Amino acid sequence: MTEEENLLSSDDLIDEDDDVLESRLQQLATAELNQISNPEISKADGSQASAATSEASKANSAAAATLEKINALIAESTSLREQLDDRKQQYLRLYADFENFRKRTERDKEEQEGTITGKILKKILPVVDDFERAQLQISPKTDGEASIHRSYQSVYKQLLKCLKETGVVRMECVGQEFDPNFHEAIMQEPSTEHEEGLITEELRPGYLVSDDRVLRHSLVKVSSGKIDGDASTSSENSPENASGVSN
Repeated sequence: MTEEENLLSSDDLIDEDDDVLESRLQQLATAELNQISNPEISKADGSQASAATSEASKANSAAAATLEKINALIAESTSLREQLDDRKQQYLRLYADFENFRKRTERDKEEQEGTITGKILKKILPVVDDFERAQLQISPKTDGEASIHRSYQSVYKQLLKCLKETGVVRMECVGQEFDPNFHEAIMQEPSTEHEEGLITEELRPGYLVSDDRVLRHSLVKVSSGKIDGDASTSSENSPENASGVSN
């Protein structure tokens, strides 16, 4: 109740009786007490509502902060995953490059070893040729000569064994079709047994290495065509053929 309302009420009470005045004062006091108590109750209710609002605001703020942290963690996780994928791709590329380098190095090493081995073996082949020529030309007549013959033949066999273990294989070419990849023709002549283009005689043996690489080409004679026996005899006795043989 305001001051103006209290003043007006006091003026109205001047003309009233004592009993009425007393009753009126009690009513006014009760109203005043109610007026005083009601704001306190309203204020208490407001305080509770304010406290609840404050708690709700704090909860919303905490939830918003938590959501913000979650979003930040998700963004960080996405960034880390992208970095991991990028590092993984880099690792795979480096690994592929290293594997290619390793294979290329091994291949180059094998090729280099094969080249060196081939050079060494090619220097040994003339020694094998000398042993074979000696075997054809020497006929031991005494026990001493036979003993010497057996000795160098054992060396020859040991040499062939070493070549075989190294992967060296002798070509078989007589009767086969001439192939410039494996054979080297130094003469062509008619033949009574072989058709044109077939090898009739091996003049120097050729050799292959284990991977079918040519270590040394075979020197061969090649047939120029099949003829009968009489023509062959006349061809062999012809000056041209004699000239070819002498060369």
